Amino acid sequence: MKKILKVIKYIFLILITAVFLFPVVYMIACSFMSDSQVSSMLDFTNGEYKEINLIPEMFSLEQYYQVFFRRPEYLLKFWNSVIITFPTVIGQVIVSALAAFAFAKLKFPFRDKLFFVYIVLLILPLQVTLVPNYIVLDNLELLNNFLAIILPGTFSAFGICLLRQSIKYIPKSTIEAARIDGASYFKIFTNIILPQIKGGLITLTLLCFIDNWNVVEQPLIYFDDEAMYPLSIGLSDISNSDYGIIFACGVMFMIIPLLIYLYGQRDIDSPFIQVDKS
Repeated sequence: MKKILKVIKYIFLILITAVFLFPVVYMIACSFMSDSQVSSMLDFTNGEYKEINLIPEMFSLEQYYQVFFRRPEYLLKFWNSVIITFPTVIGQVIVSALAAFAFAKLKFPFRDKLFFVYIVLLILPLQVTLVPNYIVLDNLELLNNFLAIILPGTFSAFGICLLRQSIKYIPKSTIEAARIDGASYFKIFTNIILPQIKGGLITLTLLCFIDNWNVVEQPLIYFDDEAMYPLSIGLSDISNSDYGIIFACGVMFMIIPLLIYLYGQRDIDSPFIQVDKS
């Protein structure tokens, strides 16, 4: 009976995995098909797929050739995504780690009340803060500037709340012993805190990267120049009929977050356990 239940469980898990992986496999397969085959499969004249095929009739790199050499607007949008995402991720991780350390281990006036404000900001949906942010950025003359997305993302409340929970598990006695030995708070932060919240840092890096890599609303509101749009907007443009190129861009768009996840997978699986063992 146990063996039967185990077999059923594995079959169920395999089916669930196949359902979630099918869009990815389908996208990769279509990126290597000829433009004519992709167009024939995705004829939406009747509002339906004509067919779904995972095997290219003729293996082709034409879509990637178009993206890299003949259609520079897609490659430009990809680099716009890089320009928006990487500074935001680096800035948010640094600011969040420092602020989380202060909220978790340092004592200063109105600390808990200020952190409560951060919690409120975390609860608010993005759409609620778009108009106030637009007004502030307009007064700072930062509209149509990549900083319009980078700066708000750098000082996001999410990373502070996430890392604060990690740092809270570090015993106070460890910090007090370091202080007695003459260590400064900066040395405590770099030598004691950061090594023990590595999982939290990698988790925040991945979540922040995905959030900004897939950004759509902010560029549409803050940028008037379509040349500044990231690739996420290009992929979400349903009026675009270049389906083969869209599939190739989707594969290219997927590679970087996948590599980041594979690099930090072990630490992401258990971001808080490292701290508990210290």
